[in-house]
Amino acid sequence: MSMTLMRNLIVLSLLVLPLHSFAAETVKLRYVQAIYFDEKGTGLRQPEGIECNGKGLLIVGDTGNGRLTRYTYQEKALKGGTEIKISQISNPIRLQMNSKEEIFVLDGKQRRIVHLGAGGEYKDYVSPEGIPSPSYFVPRSFKIDPKDNLYILDIFSARVLVVSPDGKYQRHIDFPKDVGFISDLAVDIKGTVLLIDSTKARLFSASKDSKEFTALTKGLREYLNFPTYLTTDSRGTIYVVDENGSGIVILGQDGSFLGRQISMGWNEGLLYYPSQMCINDKGEVFIADRGNSRVQIFSLVK
Repeated sequence: MSMTLMRNLIVLSLLVLPLHSFAAETVKLRYVQAIYFDEKGTGLRQPEGIECNGKGLLIVGDTGNGRLTRYTYQEKALKGGTEIKISQISNPIRLQMNSKEEIFVLDGKQRRIVHLGAGGEYKDYVSPEGIPSPSYFVPRSFKIDPKDNLYILDIFSARVLVVSPDGKYQRHIDFPKDVGFISDLAVDIKGTVLLIDSTKARLFSASKDSKEFTALTKGLREYLNFPTYLTTDSRGTIYVVDENGSGIVILGQDGSFLGRQISMGWNEGLLYYPSQMCINDKGEVFIADRGNSRVQIFSLVK
């Protein structure tokens, strides 16, 4: 298929999205700049993972190059781009940091979570102790809460595993019944665990210490094409990465639709099959723009 035909088909697919999916928003993402290279001038290649914090630290999972790159972003000034390349990581698709700035990486080929020190040195694999049968698990994604607990999306046993900072099993929550494919989870400021069903475009939630999930929304198909990633900001607002629709859908804490931001394209400020996104407490937003082989930086405007 020619590139021209492919792009025409993409544009046509966007035209069939419901017009009201682009309703007036209460939260806006304002484009700031894009990242294409590391400090040596080597280009990023289909990055999927990204993680940030309020101290200006930014880690990119440069998936196509089988490595991580470390930057600092402070006062809208980007510096660094140092490579972190170790033998235990070849396909970094999801990143998280704990309060010690230790880095956790989900390797898509191994389907294992790799634990690195704050300097990027290998420490160990995440292997929780005391998991009830079956003890084997396959992580699709994971998140770390402010207390450094890990929440692992186990697609092998259809459950969320909660693991303490010292690697001990705490509890688990089974996936709700009658779901399609659960692709990601998030933990909000109240400790509520959220799940996104990609195929049915539904959101589920389990309040802190709850043993089951309940539906937070009905189907969101009118707003979402194929959602694959979830995160929340410091106010509990929910952000959903619509990978196939190349946009960001914004929801209230109660699951109410607040708007859709960004659209598909190749120009800066547009997305092409985005993967992970990160929001820090300064309202700075970083999105792994996989299809365009770059990371884009936005600011939240409320």
